[in-house]
Amino acid sequence: MNEQAFNAGLDQLVGAPASRFVLHREPMLFLDRLTAIGPEHAECEWEVREDFPLIIPGRGVPAYAGIEYMAQCVAVHSGARAKVRGQEPPLGLLLGTRDYECQIAFFEVGGRFSATCEELVRDSQGMGSFACRIETNGTVIAKANLAVFETPEETDE
Repeated sequence: MNEQAFNAGLDQLVGAPASRFVLHREPMLFLDRLTAIGPEHAECEWEVREDFPLIIPGRGVPAYAGIEYMAQCVAVHSGARAKVRGQEPPLGLLLGTRDYECQIAFFEVGGRFSATCEELVRDSQGMGSFACRIETNGTVIAKANLAVFETPEETDE
């Protein structure tokens, strides 16, 4: 598949539910939908609901869950790339997090957020690094670099 066809295939996935691209399922699927994607980046959004399993009543979802929101955005990116190639979502693992900073203590119930991942490096053996951030109302509230491993992509090259 040439680069133009691949990019066009990615564009067609914008707006789709995140569940189309990952192995995660309720109640551990944290993201709602894919809102932007390219060969080296993705953005996903979600709304924090009262029935979310990590909710602390009266407070929301603890800030440490931001790492998983970011990791699932990386997984959506990889799964969408696989989908365009006619493959299933790859199995992936979060290997580490570096420099996680979060400006809030909790993701509040009813809040709308977006996670963005930008590929820094990816090798043919499945190792990768992504710069990630979380925003709400146009303000960056969390950021980190994630190290990941996923089953290597199959390409038709």
